[in-house]
Amino acid sequence: MIEQTRRAAETGVDAQRSAMETWFGSFESAKSAQKSGVTLSKTAVEAYLDGLKSVYPEDSVAELEAAVDEQFEAVDEIHEDAWQSFVQGLDEAEATYDEMTEMQLELLADGFDAVEQVQAEAEETTEEAVASAEELTESA
Repeated sequence: MIEQTRRAAETGVDAQRSAMETWFGSFESAKSAQKSGVTLSKTAVEAYLDGLKSVYPEDSVAELEAAVDEQFEAVDEIHEDAWQSFVQGLDEAEATYDEMTEMQLELLADGFDAVEQVQAEAEETTEEAVASAEELTESA
């Protein structure tokens, strides 16, 4: 019974660890999706500016295009820097979580070992008491 409970507890901790690893791993997809959104926005703005060329002088639109390109370059740079910082923080959080999980597993193992020790000692004490009682009964 104790061994089954031990395995169940360890399995629960392993499931938590697996879920956290999946969660940490999901952020690369979020980065990609966000980057795609920025690219889509840039494409839409460029299409709008192309449309303006038919209405306004091309020089005016060219200046606007240059300013928009500069802003999107800044967004790309900030985006990458922000994600690097974010991922670094995630890596640190994941390492801390792994340490805590290992400590939790060790504490579980120590607790179950102590329970098994107490159970073995109680069993031994009971057997000794039964043997003593039998000896007293036989000698009486």
